[in-house]
Amino acid sequence: MRYFKILIAVILLVGCEEYFRPDIDDMEPAYVFDGLLTDQPGPCKVKILKISGYDSKPELVKGANVHIECSDGKSYVMKLDKTGCYASDSALFVGEVGKSYKLVAHTVDNKHFESTQMEMLPCPDIDEINGMYYEKKKIMTNGDTYYDELENGICATNTTSAAGFTPYYRYECKIIMQTHQFYSQTGTTADRYIYRPVESTGNLFIADANNYSDNKITNNQLYKTTNKMLLMGVDSLVPGIDSFTMRNCGIFVRVRQLSMDEKQYEFWKAVQDQQGSASNFFGQIENQPIGNVTCKTGEKTFGYFCVSAVKQGIGAFSLKHSDNTVRKYDIDYFPDTDTVAIYERPKTYTKFFEN
Repeated sequence: MRYFKILIAVILLVGCEEYFRPDIDDMEPAYVFDGLLTDQPGPCKVKILKISGYDSKPELVKGANVHIECSDGKSYVMKLDKTGCYASDSALFVGEVGKSYKLVAHTVDNKHFESTQMEMLPCPDIDEINGMYYEKKKIMTNGDTYYDELENGICATNTTSAAGFTPYYRYECKIIMQTHQFYSQTGTTADRYIYRPVESTGNLFIADANNYSDNKITNNQLYKTTNKMLLMGVDSLVPGIDSFTMRNCGIFVRVRQLSMDEKQYEFWKAVQDQQGSASNFFGQIENQPIGNVTCKTGEKTFGYFCVSAVKQGIGAFSLKHSDNTVRKYDIDYFPDTDTVAIYERPKTYTKFFEN
């Protein structure tokens, strides 16, 4: 793949007049697995897709016999739900630390898949979630000239003492940006408290405690929220009012920390490396991430069935724009919204974000 990129670059630079049409072999059908079992309430879900060619859309594998085998000899059946995932019954099955689990799937066309046996490793508490000010210069262009643009904002980080635990972790973040805006127009005034949630979907955050002193993960960088996003007005959400004054803003952060063994970490590290090199035309092409699901009948498989214990932490932060300092607030709750929410009166937690 790396040499193919270089070949295309050379062709573009030379500027041949003839069209180049690479002879790409047909792709053998492949199956993709994406699953996660934790020790938290809620069903374990596994998605199984089939890819038939380079230009074909992945298709959902339906009608498969899917179950999870536990090291205690029990087996838990998973059924296809309306989201397109095979899901367990959460009332009957939650993962347990210290036990091992294996995914088994049998398709209607007699393809048999199994994952490796995965032990659920314990997960330490998150010691602290912090918000740190960050800034960096970006080179931008308007088509005629290049110019520098400053990007700054709040970077959410975590600190975790991993001594005595596995050193490998994966993180999922949810950010809720809160703004307090005062709207004014002739004869009309209104206060609005607006909440905008952002999921970390598509972003991969992993940490190896071996890279830190005393196996204490310190200020591990997670999600970044730009100042431009924090100050974004949502005036269109208030009908008939087109001017507003920003009074204050901040973010709520919820972090889920998932324990991993070395094999899981190597897989997600390879995925992360490939994502990082995708934006660089001449970047290093990393090795293919090696999954833990194989087909007993020889079909190609990709993906991973992950087994993780989970610990969660929350925090709240605001950015003081006069001197770019980040203020931290102690909270014991997290706003419950998955879509943009607007309130005329402040909730208890809206009082935290003050300029």
